[in-house]
Amino acid sequence: MATNVNVDKVFRVNNSLCHFSRNGAYLAIAFQANLLIKDAKTFDTCRSFVFMDMIQYMEWSSNSEYILCANIKRTIVQVYSIHYPQWKCKLTEGSAGLQGVTWSPDSKHIFTIADFNIQLSIWNLEEQTVSYIQNIKSSSFDKLHFSPNGEKLAVIVTEVDQDTVEIYKTQNWKISRKLICDRLRSIDGIRWSPNDELLCIWCSSPAEPKLIIYSNILEKHVTAFSPLETAQPSETYNYGKELRGIENIEWIPSGQLLAVIGFNEVVVLLNHITWQPLSKLYMDPVIRECNYLTKVYKEYADSEKVSNKRFASCEERVLREIHERPICIEIGKKDDNDNFSIAKVKLFEFSTCGQYLALKHELYPTTLWIWDICTDYLDYLLLENPITAIKWSPVHPRLFVLSECTRVYEWTRKGASSVPLSKNMSIIDAYWHPSGEKVALCGYNKVMIYETMNTS
Repeated sequence: MATNVNVDKVFRVNNSLCHFSRNGAYLAIAFQANLLIKDAKTFDTCRSFVFMDMIQYMEWSSNSEYILCANIKRTIVQVYSIHYPQWKCKLTEGSAGLQGVTWSPDSKHIFTIADFNIQLSIWNLEEQTVSYIQNIKSSSFDKLHFSPNGEKLAVIVTEVDQDTVEIYKTQNWKISRKLICDRLRSIDGIRWSPNDELLCIWCSSPAEPKLIIYSNILEKHVTAFSPLETAQPSETYNYGKELRGIENIEWIPSGQLLAVIGFNEVVVLLNHITWQPLSKLYMDPVIRECNYLTKVYKEYADSEKVSNKRFASCEERVLREIHERPICIEIGKKDDNDNFSIAKVKLFEFSTCGQYLALKHELYPTTLWIWDICTDYLDYLLLENPITAIKWSPVHPRLFVLSECTRVYEWTRKGASSVPLSKNMSIIDAYWHPSGEKVALCGYNKVMIYETMNTS
């Protein structure tokens, strides 16, 4: 791993609030009520702003010209301009409260969502007007999706105990379609395809799980997929465990495959033409001798640095490939205060090239599955601490794995490695620069800049 920590580039932050701009020119850092805009090459401060209160959230606009800051508890949102620092805009939801805030793709509108799903507000920064969408189903922006080209907005709404999907044109925010999905018991999620042509709508109910595909071109439902109705097309699909329910879905970046994640540690890849399963992954808690291409990397105490392996610190651990089989994956402890929730796939993300899918399940918090969907083999990372974040490089198939310790774990096609940091920081998250040449490693109240060579 060709990397280098820039010792001088360590900054104080609020709760990991630091983000590179979309164009890669700036790094925004929030510390207490101060917003610092730094040059992404020299990391010198080029702009500074003072927010009205502690900054709890911030987000760059897609054109990298504006940045919003918010204090959710006090329902305050302020927008700052990078090129015109004397300009600023303040938004206040008032008595409706504030649950979340985000930019529209055109960088001209801001969305705020009120408490208790009262309304979704659309603020026009140019005309200084506001419009509303009522009866949204969820107070999370996971339920509000823009098409990749930014021309349409899809949102789930609930009226008279019936869920529907409303599609709006972002040019004028007029509703263009209202989709009544009678074949679904409820609507639990929606997702646009990468080419903007399809909208996936699904019901997660284990009793009646179903995924329907709406064509934005034909303006109608074109097909449906149900785990309960799908027959195994060949022996390659018959691994003994079937998909149960639909927890979530994720498109491969090319749009040729759709990953459907079930509630029983099963992931199925669907063909985007036939909508039939092509491959399946079962997150088996036992690693067996079934594929000679499978690699397992496990974290150990370094015998050269510590005498008592039981009390080894993060600085005294190493990552090694192990060959013995079978291996039983460690099951995490369930929260005593959480007796009703279902364990889910907590982290899942395709690499930029789309060949690899990285997954972490709540049942196995210290284990990461890395699935090569082309060859159907797996790599495993077995760590000591629970995994808090995974971040793929935006350029190469290179994955950073964070686990709240003073080491960074990196996976590439060539293998996996563990690198200690020069600063005594427990890293919980990371944000890549768009070029893939550097990454901001975040602790709870500090961030350091890590420079890495683009080799895969």
